Amino acid sequence: MSGRIDEFLEIQNQKNRVALSVFNRLSALGYGDDFLDVYQDSTVIEQIILELHPTSIRSITTICSLVSAYAKFIKNNNAYQTIQNIDRNLLWEKAKPFAAQKYLSHELYLNVIHDIGMFEETNALYYQTLFRVIYEGVYCEDMSVIANLRASDIDGNIVELHTDDGYSYKIALPEDLIEDLKELAASNEWERKNRYGIFKMKVSGRYPDSCFKIENRKDDSDTTYRFGYYNKLRKIAKEYLEYNISPLQLFISGIMYHIRLELDKKNISIEDAFAEENRNKTVMNIITKELSRCEYDIPVKALREQVVGYLEVFTL
Repeated sequence: MSGRIDEFLEIQNQKNRVALSVFNRLSALGYGDDFLDVYQDSTVIEQIILELHPTSIRSITTICSLVSAYAKFIKNNNAYQTIQNIDRNLLWEKAKPFAAQKYLSHELYLNVIHDIGMFEETNALYYQTLFRVIYEGVYCEDMSVIANLRASDIDGNIVELHTDDGYSYKIALPEDLIEDLKELAASNEWERKNRYGIFKMKVSGRYPDSCFKIENRKDDSDTTYRFGYYNKLRKIAKEYLEYNISPLQLFISGIMYHIRLELDKKNISIEDAFAEENRNKTVMNIITKELSRCEYDIPVKALREQVVGYLEVFTL
């Protein structure tokens, strides 16, 4: 990239990784500084957006926002108006068949837990419990609530969670999951396979009673724990799902399941609840309550934008 796009990105802020990613991909596709001057037809601009492989309506909204901001920057009002008039819902319908799966249904979640127990030769309880605890609402971006989770913070079915920045909150978890967490906390061993069979090695956590310990390494930094958990979740996705799923997507899948359970009690479909025009107070209260339970600090509108293209997943 060079010229006007570089100038635009500098104004956008060098730390705006999303903007940098979008325009890097546009450059890789052969679209230079003047692409909006050359391609002004709405159909062509929509095709350019589709070539970026958006994964949701929110993704399309982000791309449109950045590209329209660039149009404004280069003073191309025609392109700006064209992008503003794009029907993002219709564009998502075109993109959706080619988009990677992002979430998982409750039925598939149960299948994964079952299959880990049936087929995982080593550390099945650890894998099951890590997958379950995130689905049940224990998550933050740096995974510190997982690393800091310890048996002494469990009281009945209530767990007190701690982030690395000093924030604490409590969450109720299923009784059988609580028992699994306690069992993990009591263990300091990790099973490994070699050509002679299975042997056990020592693992450690931030505390002697940490639930999710990791292999002993010289680098005991915060990122070591986070990457350790990410690697284990990637293994689960690779072996027991047909697609990759991030911890955040697993977390949101669990949120949506709990929301659906409450909606079912009110005979409200998940499609109606997440319809753009829905302002029903009962629906808003159900969604807000679940977001609060998990300490997921985003507006209801933002959650809707994340999941609206995948609502059928959460009906299973």
